[in-house]
Amino acid sequence: MNARDGSGPGSDEARYVSYFHELDAWTEYWDIYHPETRGRYYFGDGGSEAGLLTCFLPRERMPPAFLTWKRLALYEDEALRFEEEVRKPTVAKAVLEVDDLVAQVFARHFGDAARPDVQADYLEAIHRFAIDVLPPAHDRDRRIPDDDPRKATAGRHTLDGDLMWFAWALHLEAVQVLRGIDRGQPRRALQMAGVATACPANFAWRAHRRTRVEYTPTPQTTTLLRTRGLALARDFGAAANEVHALFRIREWGES
Repeated sequence: MNARDGSGPGSDEARYVSYFHELDAWTEYWDIYHPETRGRYYFGDGGSEAGLLTCFLPRERMPPAFLTWKRLALYEDEALRFEEEVRKPTVAKAVLEVDDLVAQVFARHFGDAARPDVQADYLEAIHRFAIDVLPPAHDRDRRIPDDDPRKATAGRHTLDGDLMWFAWALHLEAVQVLRGIDRGQPRRALQMAGVATACPANFAWRAHRRTRVEYTPTPQTTTLLRTRGLALARDFGAAANEVHALFRIREWGES
């Protein structure tokens, strides 16, 4: 499916579904759609492939990159240690390889992130993903056995693990450290703005965790988040700071 091809009624929604399906097909559902990767873009295959995410995201252990990001978000005093951790060769290689995949998938489904219409389009897609209103994933649900722990969410295009929003932000911040201002900057800023707006939407609509008290599951909040997202999409630092603030609210509540 081409980015923004406008091919008929519902084409945007179908493209949104295709985008999130493809991301999940390389990661959580690699064994079904990309067995040749042996879980490389996830947490490995439990054997010879350790998986790229294992280097910087929590699962069976808490990698130093994740621990220093948490402290950075909570106390704003770990920027140098976070940079040191993500610059370690094994971590840096993993972070950049995952970003290369994400960049390719994004370009196929959305196009040039520097364009205002693409920014609005992506923010709409991730909002629908966050509040779980995208069409069901029937094919994936059929392929997942009933005794598979993924079965509960296989039939939906959404995110149930609340910490994963912040894991997404960690990865974007790590790439920013490693690549700085390059041609991928507009996409990373937009995706960070997506986390900053979709995470609170997910928490407000689905009552997963605490978020800003002004965010409620209403059309007014949808409009507010859309406006804020478009502003944050132009400023990676501001978007990252907002995600840090949301993480503090998740942990401590809003003062």
